[in-house]
Amino acid sequence: MKYLKKYNLFLEADELEGSDDIRSVAEDPGLDADTKKTQSNALLDVQKNLKEFQAKRQQMENIFNDPKITKDSDLEQRLLSSVYNSKKENRQRNKFLREFESILRQERRKMALQMAISKDEDRVKKTNDDINRLNDESNMEVTPDRTSQIKVSLDRNRKKLTELRDNIQKNKTILNRDILNWQKKREDFKRDMKDEEERIKKLSSKI
Repeated sequence: MKYLKKYNLFLEADELEGSDDIRSVAEDPGLDADTKKTQSNALLDVQKNLKEFQAKRQQMENIFNDPKITKDSDLEQRLLSSVYNSKKENRQRNKFLREFESILRQERRKMALQMAISKDEDRVKKTNDDINRLNDESNMEVTPDRTSQIKVSLDRNRKKLTELRDNIQKNKTILNRDILNWQKKREDFKRDMKDEEERIKKLSSKI
């Protein structure tokens, strides 16, 4: 039985080696046509989205830079009506606009954090001034009631000072992290735009 198995394998190998049936796989015109059509459609989609992005980029930047738009709900409404033609699905369809919007949102958040830190730092200065003034007043000859009032005010101001400093530190930590994320996202977007331009060239050369 073992020898019979080896003999059959020998015959199969001999049959393959001696075969004159040498041919390539037949061409498939239908497949080639479908592939070319798919490439053409993909190119049209990319070009359409890129053209739309270039047309609406400045408009989107103007909305984010509008000082009258302070609420996120108002920002969303303006973006939807002005940039996306009141259709939420347009945001998902055009990745260039969607990713650029994400970069601008991060920049808006960065600026809000910087403003909050600056405002808290101004309040730290004012609170310190108030504490110093109260300390000076406590060293003067004042009534017992006024001494009690000064102590309560000092305690409240010192508590507020700690709260402000903690909030500044927290926001600075968040800001440093957000700046790194914003820079990375911005660089990734630039690289993706360049890749898309190369993709358009490649698709164009094949059609």
